[in-house]
Amino acid sequence: MAHERPAEEMRPGEIIAARQEAGCAFVPVSPAFEWHSFHLPVGTDALVAEGVCRAVAARVGGIWFRPLSCGLDAWRSEDELLQWGLEGAGKVFGMRFPGLPVCSEYCEEEGLRRAVGNRLLAVRESGFRHAFLVNHHGGRGQVATLEGIAAEHGTDSFGVQAVTTHQFNDLDAESLRVGGHAGLSETTWVLAFRPELVDLSRQEDGPLVVRETGILHRVPVIESEHNPRNASVALAHELRERVVANFEAHVRRITTAP
Repeated sequence: MAHERPAEEMRPGEIIAARQEAGCAFVPVSPAFEWHSFHLPVGTDALVAEGVCRAVAARVGGIWFRPLSCGLDAWRSEDELLQWGLEGAGKVFGMRFPGLPVCSEYCEEEGLRRAVGNRLLAVRESGFRHAFLVNHHGGRGQVATLEGIAAEHGTDSFGVQAVTTHQFNDLDAESLRVGGHAGLSETTWVLAFRPELVDLSRQEDGPLVVRETGILHRVPVIESEHNPRNASVALAHELRERVVANFEAHVRRITTAP
């Protein structure tokens, strides 16, 4: 089926059929090359956003794209550096921690605005009636900027919604509230949408050091019980079902509103 393939792989007739069926385009916007420790892919944010788009498009119709690799972030504050055991490390931007073997890619706000604006222009001029910008990245300024872009490009005949994957999670599970970037919670998200890319054997058992692993936490040493190796596959399956169902319901409310 056409819904199983991204828009880049669809022929014009398939795109036209999808436009007539649902009139929706799902555009994931998150960085595709950012450090997510040793057990997760560097494209974690982009891949989760893409997975959500693909799953929802399969239910409601429309087209979905491969991610626009755009991520904003900021210089870490002194409090953050202290919290993560990085005091004395100098200036640190985003996940560009000293000593990590792979650098993280970010962009300027203007670059994000141009890339997303170009995509929305093409989608609108192709006759689609709704576009959903789907973000999984928590970098400073990312959410607000995408919301601003949506407001700027939306019209009476072309609705643009900026959403985050997290807003559709209504599960009250502790492991989805614990751990920041690349931690227990985010590991569960990747298990939910791209489980084949997770290799928990790449993390040691027991406590983990934030500075050495690039897994963000509220203290410099991650407690054993919050080690990502404890991520639950069963919870990941439940998370996927809830997020996709809630996003689907959101899309149907938007697209059927008078």
